[in-house]
Amino acid sequence: MASARTSRLPLAASLRFYRQHPLQLLLALLGIALGAAVIVAVALATRAATLSFDRSLAALAGPMTHELKAVQGALDESLYRRLRLAPWTPPALPVLRVRLTLGESSVDESSVGANSAGGYRVDLVGIDPFALPPGSGVPALRGAALSQLLTEPGAVLVPGALAAEAALSPGEPALAQIDGRPVTLRPLGRFKADAGDWLGDALIADIATAQELAGRPGELDRIQLRLDAGEAAALRKRLPAGVVLSRYADQRETFDAMTGAFRTNLTAMSLLAMLVGAFLVYNTMAFAVVQRRATFAVLRMIGTTPRQLFQRLLLEGLALGLAGGLLGLVLGLALGQGLLTLVARTVSDLYVAIEPARPDIAAAELLGALAVTLGAVLAATLAPAREAARTAPATLVQTGGAVAAAGSGRAAVFAGLTLLAGCPLLLAVSERSLLAGFTALFLLIAGYALLCPALLRALLAGLLRAMPRRSGVASTLALRGVQSALPHTGPAVTALAIAVAATVGVAIMIGSFRGSVAGWLDTTLKGDLYVYREGEGAQLAPDWEQRLAALPAVAALSPARQRTVQVDGEPLRVLVLGPTGIAPHSFELVAGPPGATGKTLGAADGVLVSEPLAQRRGLAVGSTVTLASPGGPLSLPVRGVYRDFASSYGAAVLPRALYEAHWPDRAFSSVALTLTAGADPEAARQRIFALGEAAGVTLQVNSNRAIRERSLAIFDRTFVITEVLRALVIIVAFVGILSALMALFLERSREFAVLRATGVTPRQLLSLVLAQAGASGLLAGLLALPLGGALSLLLIDVINRRSFGWSLAMHIDPAIIVHSILLAVAAAALAALWPARRLAGAELREALYAP
Repeated sequence: MASARTSRLPLAASLRFYRQHPLQLLLALLGIALGAAVIVAVALATRAATLSFDRSLAALAGPMTHELKAVQGALDESLYRRLRLAPWTPPALPVLRVRLTLGESSVDESSVGANSAGGYRVDLVGIDPFALPPGSGVPALRGAALSQLLTEPGAVLVPGALAAEAALSPGEPALAQIDGRPVTLRPLGRFKADAGDWLGDALIADIATAQELAGRPGELDRIQLRLDAGEAAALRKRLPAGVVLSRYADQRETFDAMTGAFRTNLTAMSLLAMLVGAFLVYNTMAFAVVQRRATFAVLRMIGTTPRQLFQRLLLEGLALGLAGGLLGLVLGLALGQGLLTLVARTVSDLYVAIEPARPDIAAAELLGALAVTLGAVLAATLAPAREAARTAPATLVQTGGAVAAAGSGRAAVFAGLTLLAGCPLLLAVSERSLLAGFTALFLLIAGYALLCPALLRALLAGLLRAMPRRSGVASTLALRGVQSALPHTGPAVTALAIAVAATVGVAIMIGSFRGSVAGWLDTTLKGDLYVYREGEGAQLAPDWEQRLAALPAVAALSPARQRTVQVDGEPLRVLVLGPTGIAPHSFELVAGPPGATGKTLGAADGVLVSEPLAQRRGLAVGSTVTLASPGGPLSLPVRGVYRDFASSYGAAVLPRALYEAHWPDRAFSSVALTLTAGADPEAARQRIFALGEAAGVTLQVNSNRAIRERSLAIFDRTFVITEVLRALVIIVAFVGILSALMALFLERSREFAVLRATGVTPRQLLSLVLAQAGASGLLAGLLALPLGGALSLLLIDVINRRSFGWSLAMHIDPAIIVHSILLAVAAAALAALWPARRLAGAELREALYAP
């Protein structure tokens, strides 16, 4: 009984301590909760973005597994007839998808859903009603309903939710527009389907009706099929030239490949927040051990074993981690919705368009975040718990030994140097592994953090030696106070230094990235005006080259055709260019002989590939790539690698003569115009608009400057989420320094009371405390600079290249250094403001005789 009662004493002592220090407990829980919340929010936001793409893919594929598409243009519907009449007939469905606007008002092509112009953008999907597979969501049609769908002009079926939202009533004609042409729809009835279901967000029509409304007789967008692997392989052998069979699951894998690096980067930022939170836990537990030295000594003297004390402190840390982690899950659910909007916008800007949806609460993400939180908390608790358990009772009651200082000895320095040495070794043997890159990043942070106590002592000693003798008692007292408090505040200063270093590293990376993108835009956008046809995927007819060249203000032009081509079995953006105009001068080569761009476009004997594609696929000058052309596979050598920030997945440039030799398409996606000297760009724009109006074509004409500004605006948007996560890391560090300074100042309240008794005024004491806090912040800022510079190198030359394949020129803005130091000083001073005011206003007698 006595042993059991003795084993419960540490628990009672812990509960009593935190009841007496509720604010310290609250700050510890808040720091843990913020770190866990960032992990949860990032996990939920990235998962929701992925699910949004999955729903879009499900709405396109339904129960089908594959699709047939033409390499160029549309499919001829005769292919569907041959498939249906073949002896071996797979489940197949012809599809023609047309974008239309309900109502008579014209709307912006980029809009989706209802808009202020009074229109409603929606898809019309033409299918074969007899080929609909079971489980399609569209009700089986028989008798009069089937006859009407097949024979009545403009007959459509409407999903119930869409009918209510767009006010479509069965039997009442509805006006719509397709490419600016008015059409009339005749809703026959409604069917029940949810958004994201196959065909659940589109109007359904017979294939012949859709072809008639779209003005595309005999054409199909795709033929959807349900095949197993063997059937797919057999079908590929019988396909005519110019038709490819692709698997819907490959699109999912492509999405994962495109966005994997982006999601990994966000996860790393969230783990950085948890790492900073772990320093806060370490600081809290170390303070709790120091403040309870006398209590632990008494417990040891009455029979509590070191093992029991160690276990109780670990349980104490686990309880803190569990409580803070659960609070973090709640905060993370709220934060996840806000981050989802930013993640969805970034994915849409950089990869594929997705619609943000409400994050799904997934048990795996929540349990994973809780496990990471508990692991970090227990790791941070180990050192204080072990030191408290190993120290003899006689040592524990001494006031000079601080448990928190145990980690700053030779062992910590040796471990830190070992981790730092392992960082370049890991990078050297890991080739292009992104996981190894992030592991090296965290090795760098952990190694530097272990060195920070020794670096702090060296910095302080240097400052004290360099301080002039006439600098005054106040300055010396402030620095001496910081020096004596290092065993207590060291972890918090280290955490603040790491958070500020992350700010420095990311700021240098973003600045270098933006400077590189701006330089690339200057190289790429050599034209004065860029002309293209309004509408997604709309092309300019070949005669527009002559029409635009005939304008008096046009000195030269470069037509371009952009399309998706299968390159080595994967869909890639290919830009088709000729050797005239600005095209040969619009690319900056990172590999290849000088003048390779002009020679390749003129000789039409190879391709240029973008830097991200070369990095991802291991391509170099002289490598061979295979393109799927209407006449069959086309193998071409790589003549050069060019810098390209337009896509992190990869792209290629194909000479126009080579393209026209193998593809029948002669249309253009855009035309870059170079104006004559002294020409008025606005007047030229108006002339081009007038040409389009006369031809019945809606044109868009953008200036070099407008495209540049819009591109940089998109760039800035993509880094908003990085800035948000960086701010959250700083907030976690701020909570840590607040907790450390508050506990420290309260512990030294008697020392400050003695100063008051010797004549120091409350105002002077407040200034002294704030000076000590500011000095701690200055030390953190100075320590952050070397680590921030090293982090920026890793982010630019390793993480960025392995994630996206882009090479960046480093650019360091001196303002970043100044701002970072000011941020550290301001964070420490603000954190000290409340406890300093409390100390300065305390009753002198109570402070002097406080226990």
